[in-house]
Amino acid sequence: MKNTLKIIVAIVTLATLSACEKVVQLDLPNADAIVVIESQISNQTEKWIVNLALTQAYFDQSGIAFVDDARVYIEDNNGTIDTLVYDADGNYVSKVDKTCIIGDVYTLRVVHGSKTYTATEKCFYQDTIDLVQSYYLPERNGFIPVGYYVFEKAREYEPDGDFYLWNIYQNGNILTDSIGYLIDSDEFRETGFFNISIDPNDPLKDIDRGVFPRPFPWSFEKGDSVTVEQLRISEDYFNFISEFSTQQQRSGTPFDPPPFNPTSNISGNAYGFFRVVNISAKSVLVTE
Repeated sequence: MKNTLKIIVAIVTLATLSACEKVVQLDLPNADAIVVIESQISNQTEKWIVNLALTQAYFDQSGIAFVDDARVYIEDNNGTIDTLVYDADGNYVSKVDKTCIIGDVYTLRVVHGSKTYTATEKCFYQDTIDLVQSYYLPERNGFIPVGYYVFEKAREYEPDGDFYLWNIYQNGNILTDSIGYLIDSDEFRETGFFNISIDPNDPLKDIDRGVFPRPFPWSFEKGDSVTVEQLRISEDYFNFISEFSTQQQRSGTPFDPPPFNPTSNISGNAYGFFRVVNISAKSVLVTE
């Protein structure tokens, strides 16, 4: 009898609680939209593109709010000004193919409404990649499983204070890594992806002793075409990527760092980054 009474009380309690449910509509304040500017120009001959959009309310699912009524200019330190024209989807494009000159400084200027946004970057020098090669790792070595890997051999321009980003393409498709962007400085150049101490004439001569070049963090299949892009970037962009990666790795736990916007190099309270990079690239066909 007592057990029956307990069950009845529990059912009545649950029914009471469920009857008290109420849907609460949160009235979140809407902040003013902020311009987001993204652009990369390089020493490669190609169209210069600047993308403009606006921030949106958190629950706004209407799609990206592109900016199509701005005036966009890029000027070098020699006084040459390029006026970019609107194309589509927030993209402003140079009228002809352009190439950044190593050592020159470039300033982006965006005029939108009553506001002007500017950012300046330099195209830094870097030594080009000497070679890109593949090898087969027949036995697990530390945390590196068995498989085909690709590495580069490159010199690194001294003095200290250089910053780099790598893009890796497998059969034409860019690869991403769970740890974030592949970035590094020259502080530890001897142990980095440069593989400076590896003999370029016989880079795999000591693989039987477990000594081999540091590979990029993906394994490949025999016959894959792999392209390595090494980008010389500014310290400001290096820091921007580091901060952005920190936010990407948030997992919703109490141990996460507080949310914040990565530090932009664009004046006028805009988000995003204008970057000028020097790209060196080489490809390899994965073989044994």
